[in-house]
Amino acid sequence: MTIRRAKPRALVERPQALAHAQMAVRRAWAGGIEDMQQGWTGVFNPEAIIIHDLNGEPLFYEFSVMEGRTETGRVKAAASKLVGSPVVTIERGPRKWDPAKATKLALEAAKKAYPRREAKAQEFVCYCYPKIGVRVELAGEKPNSIIVDVADGTIVQSFGEEEIEGQTAYSFLESRTESGLEKKLRRYEELDREIEVARKHSKELFAEGYTARELVAVRSKLLLVSDYIFALYSSRVLKYGPRCSPHDCFALYAQQTNVYCAVATGQMILDFHRRPFSQDAIATAMGTGATGTSQAGQDAGYISLTNGCMDAAHDFSANWTEAKSEIDANRPLKSGIPGHARAVAGWKQQNFSLIGSTPKRWLQVYDPWPWNADICAGGAVYWEDWDAVNHTNWCFVRNRTDTH
Repeated sequence: MTIRRAKPRALVERPQALAHAQMAVRRAWAGGIEDMQQGWTGVFNPEAIIIHDLNGEPLFYEFSVMEGRTETGRVKAAASKLVGSPVVTIERGPRKWDPAKATKLALEAAKKAYPRREAKAQEFVCYCYPKIGVRVELAGEKPNSIIVDVADGTIVQSFGEEEIEGQTAYSFLESRTESGLEKKLRRYEELDREIEVARKHSKELFAEGYTARELVAVRSKLLLVSDYIFALYSSRVLKYGPRCSPHDCFALYAQQTNVYCAVATGQMILDFHRRPFSQDAIATAMGTGATGTSQAGQDAGYISLTNGCMDAAHDFSANWTEAKSEIDANRPLKSGIPGHARAVAGWKQQNFSLIGSTPKRWLQVYDPWPWNADICAGGAVYWEDWDAVNHTNWCFVRNRTDTH
């Protein structure tokens, strides 16, 4: 593969990205978002991991939130204003892959595939949002570089935005039109104004961290003045999940192979409806192949596995209202983005914003990547800014009685 090294455009400096990350997390905590109440009041590590776009441009800063020596979560903040959202995801729990080990795996994979060529690890790359790989440069003839997945050390072979949801690679930035990038840039600049307002009225948002005593007094100072009258957020999160831990929340399962994203998403949704199947059984029913699962195969799999007791259908308009309506009806849904499938089980929205800007909206994503043979050991749960991502489809899975 040859990567054209694009010149960075509309770069966001790290201190500004950090400020956005701090504001997003601390406002959510102060605003009472349920799953943001524990582990999010610690110190942000300013030494972020920089994740590049497939075209070589800086794309995200990934900041860790630390409670003492424990990593309690991470925030992906935009490294380019062309992303459109200052904060793309807020992910809870420790990182499921290790940067040093991933780099070592990538070099080993490169040397095994190209034993006569010198290999040098260059950077972390978002090769198929949200999947991360290591770009390894190879000396000599083409290909001059390869991408190696950080979760399993496999070389990414397929490129281009495909309808099959499994494993592929594409540029997050270059998948958008020029007019689309201009729209993203305008949105970022609108939201960027919030930082300047917050610095004047809520300086505590940007403190390094808080003591236990300070937390008692600081909550009210992290909100806008009007928040005392109106709640900052509205939200809803689904409940119930039986496998990985004894709680009543929707449950995260990792995909058991690097192409099982739609399969693992199906397992999460079917388990929620009390219809347990192994991922291999779901893959067979969905006709999953070597590169992933088609949308038609997903529909057919849900229907056949439930003996027609459930309906499944894809919707390619994929708008916010549809996702919110499904969750309000207590139904999880599958979220399709280019080359990847995830489950969605919650929403939240900011009830007001600065004049001239659109209130922020997020989905709670249960992402089966990074893959792991142990379904309880991989994957990720995060709040994702609705406007940051190219939503290509929903799959609505409903009991037959809910569709009439």
